[in-house]
This record gives sequence, C-alpha cells and structure tokens, in this order.
Amino acid sequence: MGVTIMDIAEEAGVSKSTVSLVINGSNLVKLETRYKVLQAIHKLGYVPNMVARALTTSKKGTFGLIFVTSGEENLSYGFESIPETLLFDVSYGINEGLKNTDYTLLTERFSMRDKLPNIVKNKRVDGVFIIGGLFDSQFIESLRKENIYVVIIGRTYEGVDSVSVNAYQVGYLAAKHLLEKGHNTIVFVNGPQDNVNSIEKLAGFTAAFNEDGHPEEKKMHVIHGAYTGRGGYEAMSELWEQGIRPDAVFGGSDGITMGIIRYLYKQGVRIPDDISVMGYEESIITAHSPLALTIIDGHKRQLGEAACLAMLNRMHNKNAQEVSLKLDPTLIERNSVKELTIHRQM
Repeated sequence: MGVTIMDIAEEAGVSKSTVSLVINGSNLVKLETRYKVLQAIHKLGYVPNMVARALTTSKKGTFGLIFVTSGEENLSYGFESIPETLLFDVSYGINEGLKNTDYTLLTERFSMRDKLPNIVKNKRVDGVFIIGGLFDSQFIESLRKENIYVVIIGRTYEGVDSVSVNAYQVGYLAAKHLLEKGHNTIVFVNGPQDNVNSIEKLAGFTAAFNEDGHPEEKKMHVIHGAYTGRGGYEAMSELWEQGIRPDAVFGGSDGITMGIIRYLYKQGVRIPDDISVMGYEESIITAHSPLALTIIDGHKRQLGEAACLAMLNRMHNKNAQEVSLKLDPTLIERNSVKELTIHRQM
C-alpha cells in the first residue's frame, strides 16, 4: 500500500488537515510547520493523488513542457548531449504567454525508453508542449489517449497543433548566404538523416545550390550526425580525414556548430581566415562564443509564445481548427563568414 496523507501527518506530528493544506499550497500554514510536512513528504516518498485533486476542480491549472531526449542519463551540458538551449528559450516564451493567466508550467526531460512522462502518468497537467523531434507516432498517440491537449514545438504532426520553424528556409538561407559570399566548396553538417527537420533543411540547402548560376564550380558535401557537440566534432573529423578541405561549413544546430569549431581549432584552422563557419540557432552558446558567429535565427522565444497561444486556444475551444504554424527564420550576419569575392556575376 502506498504512502497516505495520514502517514505524512504522523511523521510530521501534525493533523491530516494540515498536511492537506500544505499539499494544496495554502498560505494558512506557518513556515516551520510547512517545512516539517515537506520534509516528511520527501522522506516517505509521497506522491499526491492528482487524480483525486482534479475531481474537485474543472482544471489542474498546469501545463507540462516535455523535452524529448535520446538518453536522459547524459548531463544536459555535456559535449555528448543535445544542448537544452531550445528548451530554455522556448520555455521563456511560454512563460511570457502565461503571465496573465492562472496557469503554471512544469518541465520534464523525457527519454523515449519510457512510455509516458511522469507528469502525464500522475495526471498533473491539462496539456503538454512537446519539444525535440526524437519522438515517434506511438508516443503522440499514447498522449492523445490520456485525454490531454498537446502542442508540438519544432516539427509538425498531422492532427496535432504544432508550431515550428520553416526548416526548408533554414537550409536555403544558409546555402544562399555562403554562395553569395563566393564560397565554392561548402560542407553541411546536418542532424540525423531520418529526422524530419534534417530532411527539410537539406532540401532547402540543395535548392539554393541548384539555383546558383555556376553549379559546375560548386561542391556540396553533406554529412549527418547527432545534434550534439560530439556529433559536429566527429563529422568534421571524418571529412577532414577524407582530405576534404572546404572553404565554408554550416552547422545544423548550435551544438553541432560548437563541435565543428572545436575540431577546427584543434587543427589550427583560423575562422574565418581559413574557413568560414555558419550556424543555426541563436542561443546562449552562440552568444558567448569567442567568435562573432553568423547565424540563422529560429526565433525560439517566439516559438514558445506562439505555442502558448495555440494551447490556450485549444483549451478554450477544443473543436478549433488545427494549428500548424511555421515561423520564418532570419539571417544574423556577423564576422565568421569571409567575403571571398566582391562581385559575382550571376
């Protein structure tokens, strides 16, 4: 039998009603008493029955933000991990959107090895925002069976509200910029080959090459890897060992780009004097880079705000038309891409 409120009350030396007040966030309990109750909850491993609580109200007043990862055992800031800059910036935008509402936001890192996030299994949320494209259709269908609202951030999924960046335009703008700067041999270190966003980025990147007026003079090398620093580092190492010496490299995420830069630094390559480097995702990582990086900005905070509006819209009208919004990325030009030609004749 699980731990009950009575067990907590006995451990803390208070009444059952006092424990209930603490669990429900009441301000009527003294700080010292609240601390004793919380200590007892932690010691006994008590999990509030959120189902029972939900029966007394029409809503829980909480949304969940689920960051889907490939393996939650890795440190979020590790070189082998996907940087959580997307989670940070998007959550900022969601919280901005929730400022004038009664809703709060819970965050959970989730590995696909489990069936459902804990905040969903414990019935703690009215709806969830899903970040990270590493989920499959079975995961989304499992969420829908829980009868909660779902908004996907970063990619689309038929039948579910979604807000994402136009990944095709990300690739297109990057290649177009590098070509206009006169670069001839360009490497694109993309994300996983079967990832929807990676596929769209590559399609846009290729389209820009096909539009170029001198295709016979251009060489495009594409290599796929994880959205991590390690992924970018190893991809660049593989190309380097093959004897490929590009004059420009585009990284498909901020983590990949940092891995590229680390490898080039190890080889004694100067940026942009020897090789131009361009990245995707404006984030705290790129902002603190010793290089002033030219970036394709995916407007992640705006993604969060738009996702929040989509969720609130769905809460107010569950029969509303499906939202599938794509934000256009923009180019932020700094100093990591060298001008190789002053005038190009097209």
